Amino acid sequence: MCYKSSFLFILFCLLYTSQKTIGQTTKPNIVLIVADDLGYSDISCFGGEIQTPQIDKLAKNGVRFNKFYVSPMCVTSRVAILSGMEYQAAGQNNFRKGISIAEPLRKQGYATSLVGKNHGMPSLKIGNPKTDFGFDHFYGFTGGQINSFTGKGNVKWQNDGNIFPNTKLPKDFYASNNFTDYALSYMKEAINNNKPFFTFVAYNAPHSPLDAPEKNVKKYYDPENGINVYQKGYDKMREERLKRMKKMGIVDKHVKLSEQGVEIPDWNLLPKTSKNSWDLQKDFEALSRSAYAGMVDNLDENIGRIVSFIEDPNQDGNTNDSQLDNTIIIFISDNGGCYAGSYTNRNALPWSQQNRGAGFTTNYGWATLSNTPFRYYKHASHEGAIRSPMVMHWPKGMQLKNNSINSEMLTLWDLYPTFLELADASYPKNKKKLPGKSFLPLLKGEKFESEEFFVSTFYRSKGIIKGNWKLVSYFDSPFELYNLKKDPTELINLADSCPKEHEKLMKAWDDYTYTHGFEDDKHWNTSPGKTTRGWGFDRMSKGLLKTMPEYMSHQVAIDQKLTLIFKSKISFENTKGKSIRLQKYGNPEIIWSKDLDENSSFQGKKEIVFDDFPVLEPNSHYYITWDSGWVKYFEKGKWNPLSAVRESAYAYRFKTGS
Repeated sequence: MCYKSSFLFILFCLLYTSQKTIGQTTKPNIVLIVADDLGYSDISCFGGEIQTPQIDKLAKNGVRFNKFYVSPMCVTSRVAILSGMEYQAAGQNNFRKGISIAEPLRKQGYATSLVGKNHGMPSLKIGNPKTDFGFDHFYGFTGGQINSFTGKGNVKWQNDGNIFPNTKLPKDFYASNNFTDYALSYMKEAINNNKPFFTFVAYNAPHSPLDAPEKNVKKYYDPENGINVYQKGYDKMREERLKRMKKMGIVDKHVKLSEQGVEIPDWNLLPKTSKNSWDLQKDFEALSRSAYAGMVDNLDENIGRIVSFIEDPNQDGNTNDSQLDNTIIIFISDNGGCYAGSYTNRNALPWSQQNRGAGFTTNYGWATLSNTPFRYYKHASHEGAIRSPMVMHWPKGMQLKNNSINSEMLTLWDLYPTFLELADASYPKNKKKLPGKSFLPLLKGEKFESEEFFVSTFYRSKGIIKGNWKLVSYFDSPFELYNLKKDPTELINLADSCPKEHEKLMKAWDDYTYTHGFEDDKHWNTSPGKTTRGWGFDRMSKGLLKTMPEYMSHQVAIDQKLTLIFKSKISFENTKGKSIRLQKYGNPEIIWSKDLDENSSFQGKKEIVFDDFPVLEPNSHYYITWDSGWVKYFEKGKWNPLSAVRESAYAYRFKTGS
């Protein structure tokens, strides 16, 4: 009797263990890979010239989604991923009105890890359930951006609760490689513990500064060996991308390129090289863009490492232990491609720390290439900022045709409920309802209707999409209305011709801001004015109150006299050799220049009107730059040099009327 009881007990234990193992291993692993500031068409399976064979392989054996919406900014998107809600609805950073997706997944037995960039959870610290946001592991930095070779930045580094300085990073540190190492270690730990895993790999690539290994950059820029992929410039390459995208089926045949604004320099006017520090130069621009391509190229290599590990966790050449069939891998970007940042030393190299200046960035022209065929960039709520490539791979669970392109509208908000359904997890009833919808039925080939509703918020832009209609505004510009089905690149503003649709979406926007408590927030819900602003107008140099022509303005009169209005009195003492100048945008020829001294009639005044400013040519693109300290302004009891204006994210550009 005792023998029989013992036998039954052992049998019960074996069956229980077997059931437990089956229960754990049959739940799909979830790997979410997020690139940082990657444009809609940068990867090659979406039409880009950057070589991304590993992502392409996932697409070939999976599905591309060409209508996936994200948020305009790193932090707002990452909060949306983790909370399942738009940034304001979530309660902003640390999403106090929601809970991290990692929490319900961990309750369902998932091993949870975050690697790379944590932007949105400044309170995250592993080791305490009250601060870990449901993650078992976190390795990476909390903040916005880093130097990918040194880890330097206004950030905090953490390794599972241990806060450490960047000087403690490995000597051979390169961010994307390093983050992949840790992601693999956490997945391996989960497999060894017989647990399904949720791994969020939050790369900082290709966010500026653009630091990339030499071998990756030289695939795109190595003039000594006849390689210069970007020498044709962004205008020509944008047209080439669109042709490839149409041929692939990423966009419809009728799609036209979005219009380029005042911020885009004419590539044909740029000098090949220039001794002027403020000039754009074709050679250096091609190198800068190649640095970006190098970061993406390296990122793709690391995604290959992740897939290779999942396919053969023991790395012994035997794939009997493969987790690939039962792992859903999703690749996206957090927002659209980014415009230029800060001035870069022209003697810098993207794989070196010498002569770095502010580090490599790229100008607006390359950002339009990244976001082909859409309008605008990161920080906007136009399509170029909030459309992301999406590649999904899940051999065991996805019934959609391999290498297909799906055009259902999906959003960041939909990831959370999809992950819940994959894990058979539930969302707390006492929390605010999630706005997204699980797209698991779509993946299984079942009936699915997307919500076709999305709200985009950032403190310089706002937008709302309902069905085919979109209402959008940049800063205090009037709301524009577009029919995205007929006009996906936002060429024809229907605000005046379709007043009923404009009114419906305006009410929907107002209702949303009221519901989530930011209707009176002057930063996140700026009151629209009557003047359509060009990109970047709102970033004048500190000390200036107003300029005429305005920054980034269109239709400027050809006889407009340059006028600068300061917040306080100005001085030209000890400013000899420092000047202000006018050029055609991109052209090194100086059309007009002034170097004023203390004998100027403007000494001690608050306003300068240059009566000798030349009559301009119609329909032409101009560029004003000045040296640091060409004029000083009085503030807080001292004279302050007006900071330099040159090529950067917010340079001084305008265009004359016809």
